[in-house]
Amino acid sequence: MPSFVVGIAGGSASGKTTFAAALNETLTAGEPPLRVEVVGMDRYFYRGAPGGPTFVSPSTGEILTDNNHPDSADNLRLAADLDARRAAPDAPDVLLVEGLMTLAVPAIRERLDLRLFIELDADERALRRLLRDMAGGRGTGDPVFIARYYRECARVGHARHVEPSRVFADLILRGDAPADRSAALVAAAIRDQVRPRS
Repeated sequence: MPSFVVGIAGGSASGKTTFAAALNETLTAGEPPLRVEVVGMDRYFYRGAPGGPTFVSPSTGEILTDNNHPDSADNLRLAADLDARRAAPDAPDVLLVEGLMTLAVPAIRERLDLRLFIELDADERALRRLLRDMAGGRGTGDPVFIARYYRECARVGHARHVEPSRVFADLILRGDAPADRSAALVAAAIRDQVRPRS
């Protein structure tokens, strides 16, 4: 029995990672406990490496990496890794695939058994993103650059690619709802479909 694959999509700073963590904890701690692995699409990003998309900043003329496009990640490698992992002898019961473009990329979307979309109002996402990036860990903490990149790339990519992908979702969840409650509901639905691998 191959792993049950759950896709978690949504805008930048909508709460995807938080929800994935809550769902992971709920599934592994429940009864019976399921073995879960989380695959973040971020780890497949080109991030300026050859093959990834770029854009020209309208305000500065700089050529910048576009991390808000369906081609911003090595999707073929991700699809191959998902196929290999879900069919491996030691495959987990559930694979959680989390990322901006999880539902926007056909090669990933068609491999999902359950498709989730985390929605959150644009102003809340923008504020969360600003605070997160200023705290470090995602490149520069310069608020001017963060705000400019959001306006010129993240907001554009969301409107063009992320938001339209919600039509493929089986379930749409709020990113400002208590993650543990949402995770409990989704976990119950997953348990109806999955039995622990022996």
